[in-house]
Amino acid sequence: MLKDAQIKSLKPKEKRYSLSDGQGLAIDVMPSGKKSWTITYTKLGKRTREKIGEYPALSLKDARDKATAIMRMTMLGHSEITVGELIDEWLSVYSPGWSSEKYKKNVKYRLDLVAERLKPIHANNVTRHMVSTEIGIIVASGTIETANRCLRLLTAVFDYALAKEYVQSNPCVLVSKMIPSRKVTNMPALPIGEMPKLWVALDYMNMRHDVKQALALYNYLTCRPGELAQARWDTGEFDFENRIWLIPAHRMKMRLEHMIYLSDKPLEILKDLYRNRTDDGFVFKNHNKPWEHMPTETPLAAIKRAGYRGRMTTHGFRSVLSTHANEARLPDGGRMFDSDVIERHLAHVPRNKGRAAYNRAKYWDDRVRLMNWWADIVTPWIYRGDNGQDETKL
Repeated sequence: MLKDAQIKSLKPKEKRYSLSDGQGLAIDVMPSGKKSWTITYTKLGKRTREKIGEYPALSLKDARDKATAIMRMTMLGHSEITVGELIDEWLSVYSPGWSSEKYKKNVKYRLDLVAERLKPIHANNVTRHMVSTEIGIIVASGTIETANRCLRLLTAVFDYALAKEYVQSNPCVLVSKMIPSRKVTNMPALPIGEMPKLWVALDYMNMRHDVKQALALYNYLTCRPGELAQARWDTGEFDFENRIWLIPAHRMKMRLEHMIYLSDKPLEILKDLYRNRTDDGFVFKNHNKPWEHMPTETPLAAIKRAGYRGRMTTHGFRSVLSTHANEARLPDGGRMFDSDVIERHLAHVPRNKGRAAYNRAKYWDDRVRLMNWWADIVTPWIYRGDNGQDETKL
């Protein structure tokens, strides 16, 4: 073991050299004469050498105490990393794989919401009571789903910490038991009999042409709002010749690419949009920031202004199709469409079936028939010339 007098008398040499104090602690003497303490230890099978301070600012006694603490934390799986540092590290590892900037912002917002007061605390000192307190504050505000999402994210962060041996246990375990169950409510959707009235109301509104085209495509294609709002020309997702819209995986909820058949009218709308495009970027552009896509709230706002706030949404077109298609019957009383065909068109992938078994074109012929059948129903709502009224021009 080293002694203070011995350390003070150490002279620099042409090259750096080290003297061991034992238990992984050593002092490095640089050619400049500077002396630094280092600790060498093995963690997760990897040999690590780490500088812990300079002599004489860090005395021999303090260096030994610090080395002992580090070795103890290494053996116990503890770390001095704070919750804030842990979250930053977790984000740096996982966020590069997230394609949506909006999703990244939402993740950061929710982690800030649940962990703002925890950030200065060492991760291994966070208790279940601390996490429960933060979740309880969110629950008390009435935002049950936000509480669930915040907890899931924080659980993932501490699972990562557990894998990295920063902590010995995940303090989020069982906290979900204190979050009350939330009744699941579907997006508002009109009965099919009221859909013609909705389109009459939309026709009388002062609305931009592209917004009306977007609403028509939502009605025809029954895709999720973000899938259409973020559609681009330069991705090659629209195949007019084969009447296919192939939505890239990164825009799909289940991260699996999805095909939608384009019947006559939606194909006509998309061709018109393509002919009149200003560039090969987004199909629907933000009116004030044309380099960005149209916000999903824009078509929804038109529905609200038409007097259907709380009764209909852009997502509601999916429910109208699903309900009507599932209820449709053949003359002999049999189902017109198998429920699996409808679910596959809506990109509802069963969670109990492996992703590897997913086939984007499954039931394709039946889905083509479904889209043509649905277009025949929708077209008179939007283009009403056959009813003796002024035909809507899209």
